[in-house]
Amino acid sequence: MPLTTRNWATQAGYPQAGPALPTLPPSAQAGVSNAIGELQANHLFGGPGPTNVTATYGWRIDRQNAPAGFVNLSVQRNGVGAPSTVASVFLPTVLNIAPGPGGPAAQPFASRISELLRAVRRGLEESFATYAAGPPAQITRREVTGNFSS
Repeated sequence: MPLTTRNWATQAGYPQAGPALPTLPPSAQAGVSNAIGELQANHLFGGPGPTNVTATYGWRIDRQNAPAGFVNLSVQRNGVGAPSTVASVFLPTVLNIAPGPGGPAAQPFASRISELLRAVRRGLEESFATYAAGPPAQITRREVTGNFSS
């Protein structure tokens, strides 16, 4: 089965729905979409250190805490306190073929990298589409699942 996305399969401490930014600015749709579009394969995985992987148009994508074996990529509003999240996708670390920190550079599979990036971006867009204003504001987390097509 090729890479796809689904609602996050709940694990202890990481429920399917998560807290979200209480109110969205009028420019949210464009800003969030632009931030997701800025995401690159070398942003997906990484070791300890700064987790802010993109920042554009008042939004950022951070690598957040996640259960073992996953990376949690979250779209968040810059300059506001928690909760600032409007989208979240869990990415299994076994899919790490991306170049850069944490990724095996010996595996330059361009088609796989493109497929992985498309799945993560799609998961973030789908999660953002579940945003519900509060209180409490919430989003449904998404998960990348399946195997590479090639």
